[in-house]
Amino acid sequence: MELRTMKKESVIREAILLLLTLLPILYLLINWQNLPESVPIHFDASGHPNGYGSRYVYLLLPIGLYLLLLLLPKIDPRKSNYAMFESSYYKIRLILILFIGMINSSVIWGLLHEGSSFHKMLPMSLFILFMLLGNYMSNVRPNYFVGIKVPWTLNSDVVWIKTHKLAGKLWFWGSLAGLIASFFVEKTEYLFIPLLVILSVVPVVYSYVIYQKLAEGK
Repeated sequence: MELRTMKKESVIREAILLLLTLLPILYLLINWQNLPESVPIHFDASGHPNGYGSRYVYLLLPIGLYLLLLLLPKIDPRKSNYAMFESSYYKIRLILILFIGMINSSVIWGLLHEGSSFHKMLPMSLFILFMLLGNYMSNVRPNYFVGIKVPWTLNSDVVWIKTHKLAGKLWFWGSLAGLIASFFVEKTEYLFIPLLVILSVVPVVYSYVIYQKLAEGK
């Protein structure tokens, strides 16, 4: 009975992710004929479009992301570790699917309604994304696809855990500070790019330092 209940819960959870994947696609299809053939598919750090492509990108991207995140634990050489952060991985999938769906729908809305302030929302939404991911970063266990994957973290579980605990706090509080500051900074690219560098580089440098200390202590 307990196993059956767990399977039922797993099916329901997966159905929620699939539904959230399909909703922005449905919104796209409803408005398909009203959209131009060429739509924004790339944006600069301030949220302005600087690359255009087929509207099919917005059809394939959510589906591709859903299938990719579903497949990764099955092909990862360290697939057994996913069981140790199964709940966090589900939440990471949920966050990423919601983020892509929101971005896609916001772009479509902006194309349908001139004067949309999407470019202001994009940097803020990225800060929120890093904040949410930071909440679960410390729970991620060694694998080849999710997290900070450098030689020092992949070669030592201790370094992996310490690095991701630091990264989780850094991503959350750093992004929160960036989100608050974005309300007062006119050109958010001056804020977002340096912060992105910090969020990316600091955990990598920290992982190297910890790895070297552990190596010297052997």
